[in-house]
Amino acid sequence: MAAPTALRGAQAWAVLYHSRSTDGHDVAVSGLVVAPAAGPVPAGGRPVVAWAHGTAGLADRCAPSSRGLAGLRAFGKVWLARLLNRGYVVVATDYEGLGTPGVHPYLVGESEAHSVLDAVRSARQLRGARAGSRVALWGFSQGGHAVLWAGQLAPSYAPELRLAGLVSVSPGGALAALDRDPFHPEPLRTTSFGVLIAAAWHEVYGAPLDILAPAGRAAAERLLSGCPGSNQGGEPALREDPREVDPWPRLFARNTPGQARVEAPVLVVQGAAEGARPTATVRALTARLCELGSGPARLSLYPGVHHGKVMDASGPDVLAWIDARLAGTPAAAACAR
Repeated sequence: MAAPTALRGAQAWAVLYHSRSTDGHDVAVSGLVVAPAAGPVPAGGRPVVAWAHGTAGLADRCAPSSRGLAGLRAFGKVWLARLLNRGYVVVATDYEGLGTPGVHPYLVGESEAHSVLDAVRSARQLRGARAGSRVALWGFSQGGHAVLWAGQLAPSYAPELRLAGLVSVSPGGALAALDRDPFHPEPLRTTSFGVLIAAAWHEVYGAPLDILAPAGRAAAERLLSGCPGSNQGGEPALREDPREVDPWPRLFARNTPGQARVEAPVLVVQGAAEGARPTATVRALTARLCELGSGPARLSLYPGVHHGKVMDASGPDVLAWIDARLAGTPAAAACAR
């Protein structure tokens, strides 16, 4: 763990901590911890908010913490200060394989969950942070997938943490639709999420790359050493829909959340302008959490809001929801039992 860096009214640490890969091996994961520099500290320590970032890429150079607090991008500019002003400790994982050896297991649920939960553990080891055991999770896109998995695994993987609630914003965990449905039958560009998944899951599971067209194979190679960009060509990336070709459907099912109850309250946020299929998918996901006895689980839709704007639109409501959960206020019942 690195020495703290002074901020106005706060201090930050770049951390390297132990976590566990999907196959059970000990792995090093990097991230950031930011805490108030002063102010009252509750008897049990400061509440912790774990931030799980959206898609950054697969290569080490894409790790958010490699750019310090600037790597938190819009979250760091808008929401970080508000959380710190409330007296919370904020921890932000890079996830396994971003900034550390190995390929990042993109949208592999267990790996992401371990990275998020072990990041909280790392914050609690920093004497200067004075972090307690009461935790809220907040993730966007890929991070929405990560926190749903973390909620599932927390009771068995990190039972010492008191999970007060989790917020999954526009979750990439809706794998059947993958947020903005990158498997839409229109020509798929090489920046497709499908290429990121194919490249990562080929490394993690040995899944064949036959689904990729030549442009997709070239893009997958680039993504192992570079970060996704907006100008990587317009040729089709996939020759087949992976949702219809073995072993990909089994891998999607394996990594889709909603396989176990989440004991803490869950808030799922979705921009309704992302499309009918993603909205239907998160509706089904929330209903599944309810069926499992999670609770309570609630879906909050924002009409007219697209993926890129959903954090801005939902942020004030999410902050109020997190405040209430960390203060011990029960979440309103939302599931029809």
